[in-house]
Amino acid sequence: MILRRSFFRLLAVAAIWITVSAGMTISVAADELGQAQELSRALEHQTFDLINRYRADESLPPLIWNSAVADMARRHSADMATGEVAFGHGGFNDRMETLRGLFAGMSGGGENVFYTDDRPEVARVAVDSWLHSPPHLHNIRGDFQYSGLGLWRRSDGAYFFTQIFVRAR
Repeated sequence: MILRRSFFRLLAVAAIWITVSAGMTISVAADELGQAQELSRALEHQTFDLINRYRADESLPPLIWNSAVADMARRHSADMATGEVAFGHGGFNDRMETLRGLFAGMSGGGENVFYTDDRPEVARVAVDSWLHSPPHLHNIRGDFQYSGLGLWRRSDGAYFFTQIFVRAR
C-alpha cells in the first residue's frame, strides 16, 4: 500500500513537472514568436517609410498606412511563404473586391510583391528592387492615398513582401 502511494505521488510529481516544463517551452516559443512578429512589423514599417521617403523626394503625397490593408497584405505574404498560393498576384481581384467593401469610393488599387533570401537591409533591398521595375515603380508613384505592407518570413530565412495600394476619394 505504501509502495502504491509512493508510486502515485511520483507519478503526480512527474505530471506536474511535465506540465510546468511544457508551459516553459510554450512560453519560450511564444516569446520567440512574439519577437519574430515584432521584427516583422518593424520591417514592414521601415519598408513603408522608405516608400514614402521616395514619394516625398518625387514631390508626391505620402501614403497613409491602413492596418486593414496591411493585414490583407500580410495574409497574402504568408500564403506565398507557405505555398498556399504561388508567388505572385494570385487572388488580387478578390483582395480588391474585399477592399471595396472597406473603402467608400474606392476607384482603384495596385499591388507589389517581392521575395528574397535572408539578407541584411532587407527593407532597402525590397524597395530598391521595386524602384528598378517599371510596373512596381508605377504603383509606388501612383495616385493612391492608402496602403498597407505585409511581410512574412519563412523558417528558412526567406522574406515575402506584399504592398497593397488603394485609391479612394
